[in-house]
Amino acid sequence: MAYFVLLIWLAVGLRRSLPPIGATKDAAQEPISIIIAARNEENNLARLLTSIAQLEPIEADYEVIIVNDHSRDESLEILRKWEGQFGIRVIDHQERMPGFVGKKAALQKGIEAAKYDILAFTDADCKLPPTWLKEISRVMDNETDYILGYSTIYRNDADTDLRLENFERSAYFILAAAGIAHRKPITSSACNMIYRKSLFEKSGGFEGISEIRSGDDDLLLMKMMPNIRKAYYNPSRYMQVDCFEKRDFETVHNKRIRQASKFKYHPRFVQVLSAMIFIYFAMFYVGLISLFFPSRSLIILIAITLKFIFELTLSQRHLALAKKTHIGILYFMYVVAFPLQYLFYAIRGTLGKYKW
Repeated sequence: MAYFVLLIWLAVGLRRSLPPIGATKDAAQEPISIIIAARNEENNLARLLTSIAQLEPIEADYEVIIVNDHSRDESLEILRKWEGQFGIRVIDHQERMPGFVGKKAALQKGIEAAKYDILAFTDADCKLPPTWLKEISRVMDNETDYILGYSTIYRNDADTDLRLENFERSAYFILAAAGIAHRKPITSSACNMIYRKSLFEKSGGFEGISEIRSGDDDLLLMKMMPNIRKAYYNPSRYMQVDCFEKRDFETVHNKRIRQASKFKYHPRFVQVLSAMIFIYFAMFYVGLISLFFPSRSLIILIAITLKFIFELTLSQRHLALAKKTHIGILYFMYVVAFPLQYLFYAIRGTLGKYKW
């Protein structure tokens, strides 16, 4: 019963998190600073920079700040060739910032250099849609402080989005949307995230989380939420970002450990929710085994069937908003495989020790 209550909470939150259709009231039309940290991205920069060059202009000004974060490849040389074009400014970040580890130091440099209040973030291995800035301007009215956009993972330009990882990713976006709507942040995504510089500064910036290697998205959102006036989750295809990640086992394995390792830094609500999901998934496998015992199989079969119906309906509703309903065919693989993965990395993540 508790799990069905959670599904309703998620469905209501998803609906409430969506921005208005059409231009928002008092749309800001403010200038925008795009901030990107790049470290050893020579194989991805051409795709990113080409997409920046193809951005459709907005009524207000915009700038693109790309921070070269201790790259040891040809990233800086590639960026220098583009500097001064399409609003691009390059910051070569080579020094160590006391109290900062990982990507946050580069982001801090970019935020400090930003001329405008609206900060739009993506990653160097991503490709922006031409309508990205226009969609941000449409949603970002004078009272909106935060927007999270949808993104899809690809291996390369010829890859398809019909992969189990993208269905799993869509489930996390539902969690993120509900957390935003109910003002109880659960997760976020740094590759398509917009917030105000004034909000960042009012919330203390990265203070308290600067020495945590990850968390520039979800942990930061948890810090900022008390000061956020309005926040939206926008799955519109006009704001969707394509991300291209190396997909070997070691990379994926370490990424999942890194994500799970943040459990101890999460607020009590998220910790309790994570623990409840852990228990539920463990019980789910017990229930599947119990189907082989006739005395209990009917009740358990009904419960599991209802679970499938509720989950599939919610996931398809979300995928329809993102124009990705074809990914829904992967649900029946996901529903069996994901709980086992969740249980494993929940335990493995508490041990830490991962490679970035």
